[in-house]
Amino acid sequence: MQWLKETAAQLPSKIAIIYQDQTITYRTLYETALQVAYQLNQLKVARIALQAENTLNDCFIIHGAILAGIELVMINKHLTETEIKQQMASVDTSILLSDRQFQTISTHAKSNIINNLSEQLNSPEDNLPNDILSIMFTSGTTGVQKAVPQRYRNHIASADNCKKTFVYTQQSIWLNVLPLFHISGLSILLRAVIEGCTVVLHNKFDAQKIINDIQEKNITHISLVPQTLERLLNNGLNARYTLEGILIGGAKLDERLLSKARAIGLPIYTSFGMTETCSQMITATPDDIAQYPKSVGRITNDIQIFNAHEGIGEIGVRGANVMTGYLYPDNVNDEAFVDEFFLTGDIGYIDNDYLYILDRRKDLIISGGENIYPSEIEQVILNQTAVKAACVIGLQDKAWGSVPICLYEADTDMNEQIEAVLTQHIAKYKHPKRNVRVSALKRTANGKISRHQCKEMFINEDYKA
Repeated sequence: MQWLKETAAQLPSKIAIIYQDQTITYRTLYETALQVAYQLNQLKVARIALQAENTLNDCFIIHGAILAGIELVMINKHLTETEIKQQMASVDTSILLSDRQFQTISTHAKSNIINNLSEQLNSPEDNLPNDILSIMFTSGTTGVQKAVPQRYRNHIASADNCKKTFVYTQQSIWLNVLPLFHISGLSILLRAVIEGCTVVLHNKFDAQKIINDIQEKNITHISLVPQTLERLLNNGLNARYTLEGILIGGAKLDERLLSKARAIGLPIYTSFGMTETCSQMITATPDDIAQYPKSVGRITNDIQIFNAHEGIGEIGVRGANVMTGYLYPDNVNDEAFVDEFFLTGDIGYIDNDYLYILDRRKDLIISGGENIYPSEIEQVILNQTAVKAACVIGLQDKAWGSVPICLYEADTDMNEQIEAVLTQHIAKYKHPKRNVRVSALKRTANGKISRHQCKEMFINEDYKA
């Protein structure tokens, strides 16, 4: 499996990547990646860690590693040295490619590789379907992070699944601002090469620059999280232009934001996926959303609900895009799979053959024996008030076991308005015991609100009752 080699032979003059003021054809991408592959082979390792950033050089390194048959351990650029060491050790990786300096990690500068390109790899590795292409760590916020192997067949199946609903072709131009060290960002880079379309790569989220590119570069596809879609709308994205699809993942899209986007004709697709499923597993099209606005798409035989109570249970998935098991720690694999289905940890239900996500299992709040889903509370607040962002967390309570607390971003104190809409829309036992206005909620590198970090912020900072 050498997607870049095949696409470069078929479409040598086709634009592969546009990055800032640089335009790279598939021929140039392939030839440069062969030179990078030669350099990487000199390191004499079968697996290497990469602290990837959204740059053209990192694209060369990713494709170079694939051509050399070297497995890539994708390292989040925001991690501390201790966290990086722990992840590398867990998957027996000794060398890190990075332009940061570390005291206790064997580091090879990415700039040294790119600045010393000369010879090319003579014969690219013929990667097999079951070979590992990338390894990523789950964004789990408690306990040990798990190492997920993403094999070539997983990436191929993921691309095939995506195309069935979020249709793209060789003529598509896909703007990628999602981090390459996340599956969402890496998958776009790989899907483009598999198909032969063009990626417009942004190194950070800048709403005005993205809007300018949408207007000027005939962008057809873009992947976002709800928060970045909202920033684009707030900064002047007011028409569809040439957009054929806006793929939303990472978190729920609230009804208020969805209505705002649809009102100006934006082609919104919502999805459900994770690192273990090699990006999205299921996608709701604009037609699906028009009929079932809260769903994430029509189910297949590869999606089932397990341990259901009154129809609600844990979502299990299977298929060629789903990992076969964690590399680390391997003692969790027996519990992660049931009857060939991977248990996602997400709670949801199926209605009329459409899948609905309620929350992460670990975020479920059990208060006085009642199940409380934080996202249900958040959606009511976001849809019915002027609150900009909300995060409901669960705190231990002697009387109730656990109680919900709502942290929110707003221009003014909105505690009374929040309580009023909650009283109107949801049962009293679900109401947060406190509503706390904060200057900023904690978010991941993808822009997704981190419930775990928000909980830590609340506990550690001095919020008086």
